[in-house]
Amino acid sequence: MVFAMLVGCRAAAAAQDFSPVQRFLDDAVNEGKVAGGCVLLLHRGEVVFGEGFGFADLETQTPFRLETPVVIASISKPLLGTAAFRIAEHGDVNLSAPISIYLPEFANALLESGSPVGRAPSMIELFGHTSGMRAEGPGGRPWFASWTKGITLEDVVKRYARDYPLKTRPGKRYAYSGIGIDVAARVLEVVANTSRQNMLVTQVAKPLGMKHTFYRDTDSVKLVGPMPTRYQRRDDGTLVLRRKYPVPPVDDYSSSGGSVISTAADLANWLMMFRNNGMHHGERFLESETVEEMLVRVPNSSNSRCGFFVRKKGTNGTATVIGHTGSSGTNCWVNFKEDLVAVTLTQTSGNVKQFRIELEKCINQCIAGRVDSEPSPRTMPR
Repeated sequence: MVFAMLVGCRAAAAAQDFSPVQRFLDDAVNEGKVAGGCVLLLHRGEVVFGEGFGFADLETQTPFRLETPVVIASISKPLLGTAAFRIAEHGDVNLSAPISIYLPEFANALLESGSPVGRAPSMIELFGHTSGMRAEGPGGRPWFASWTKGITLEDVVKRYARDYPLKTRPGKRYAYSGIGIDVAARVLEVVANTSRQNMLVTQVAKPLGMKHTFYRDTDSVKLVGPMPTRYQRRDDGTLVLRRKYPVPPVDDYSSSGGSVISTAADLANWLMMFRNNGMHHGERFLESETVEEMLVRVPNSSNSRCGFFVRKKGTNGTATVIGHTGSSGTNCWVNFKEDLVAVTLTQTSGNVKQFRIELEKCINQCIAGRVDSEPSPRTMPR
């Protein structure tokens, strides 16, 4: 497991100069860009940097540690997409078929004009954000709406299907849709005949050794332990406490694409599976052909079929860098060309985009500057 590899991390980091990364993180905390966070980097399959920085709570000066659990926000989306493809491998769901096969409430979907859609979107279109479902505005982000409080994911999806027509026909236009991921999660609940929480744990977290990865609810927060205080960075650069949202009861709805709790080591285990073409510690988690399919960009989209952003492609169209960010200040990526797996986590939302961009750039520069440039023997996914 990645956590076991962290024992030798400091020695490895000493052999490789990551002082620019450490200096960047220290400066970011001192300048109030973020309250704190952690960074975990694996190069050529080995941990080369793993550090917490700053504070999990500014008032108590509690250190932010590498093992501190966080809400990963939208990194939840490709994590759920991974579960979808694993269930599909078992033959329990067709990711290219209209979801109305599994959710009859979408069988007679309409456009806003009142015209019939023709067909419901597929799971791949949901994860690729080309489903035609809403992005911003009414219905697009139901976790903020009062009508979703105290009801289940099933209830939310049924009401959405009834009250909110599609903006466009499936497959035609990209619109980053949170409710679309909720619909995908509900499909997976139906085909797996279990709750979203249990589906995530049994299909992804448990087989990949992700012991601290759950959807956030009143039970899971007891399992993961103390969580960091969540801050927001205003446009003027000041850090303030973010508005607190109650932890939902076990069966209550929360954002399927934004409310997973995890740790840096857990996420690294998951990303290393992609780096290793579907293998996890010598055991097959996904077929290599499935991994290859997951990383194909969806037509008219910036996202792959399982929900990752395809950040870079090779000349043959193969994804060379995949990743995802989250509104809580989280970021993760796999650079297949450089053989890098990176996880950077904070719990500072708001005006932190530049921090994420500059940190990623600093990390990439350090990796590119390694003295030992012998290429990895690993075969990149196509």
